[in-house]
Amino acid sequence: MAEIRLMVSCHQMEEVPPLPLLRPIQVGAALSSEPFPGFLQDDTGENISHKNRSYCELTAQYWAWKNLTADHYGFFHYRRYLYPDRRAKRPYRIERAAAPEVLERLGYGDFPELIPQYDLLLPRGEDMHIPVWEHYAQAPHHHEKDLKLAVELLLDAHPEYRAAAETYLAGSRCYFGNIFIARRAVFFDYCSWLFPLLEEFDRWADLTGYGPQEQRVDGYLAERLLGIWVTAHRDLRQLELPRVHFIGDAKERRKKKIVNFLLPPGSLRRSRIKRLKR
Repeated sequence: MAEIRLMVSCHQMEEVPPLPLLRPIQVGAALSSEPFPGFLQDDTGENISHKNRSYCELTAQYWAWKNLTADHYGFFHYRRYLYPDRRAKRPYRIERAAAPEVLERLGYGDFPELIPQYDLLLPRGEDMHIPVWEHYAQAPHHHEKDLKLAVELLLDAHPEYRAAAETYLAGSRCYFGNIFIARRAVFFDYCSWLFPLLEEFDRWADLTGYGPQEQRVDGYLAERLLGIWVTAHRDLRQLELPRVHFIGDAKERRKKKIVNFLLPPGSLRRSRIKRLKR
């Protein structure tokens, strides 16, 4: 049986169901005053835990790459998971919490059989109806100059990715969250490509005057770099799955569900309304 590890990144104490496959990991542990009981920590072994303020959940990916042995590696957030429903029409749905009964209803128990059938499972691409490049440039706390630098560094190091970069960045479907599940060889190949690029970006980037949200730039860039990498590797057995977002506050959850009903994620109507609000 394949050994599958689905890491759930947490920067604060959160309830992660004690279910098979799930492994809660404290990210930015090197910057925390105390470890979370029962959690893996991203500051053991070879790690970049101290970079968590800019790398976000990527510090868990790096830790798993360097310190964890598995056949398949997966990465969720404490508020965002993938769930195995190929028939879902929307890129994500909203639930109250990652409780065992909720995950069971969403088909979590199908993962052990589903995951080994694919090289890479991704969040369903969300159509923003504007080019990925433009969406990044307009997003709050993002800066176009950072994406420009990252792409320049990518093409300097890997000119063979030019066609994939141009195709993905000109398209309108985004893969959000740095969430995915990958076979070991695929995961290692991706990490060997991604982290040297981000290290080079850190060497050349000017983040002067960036606030806490803007400093999360490496995590933001990795979302777009993942899209480029995926585009360049369409030969892999890939499957896109919907995400589930957990919102504990009942009032906020109802509000989000109403908005998503009226303006479905990925719809042209939602994109137009967002542009009008800018």
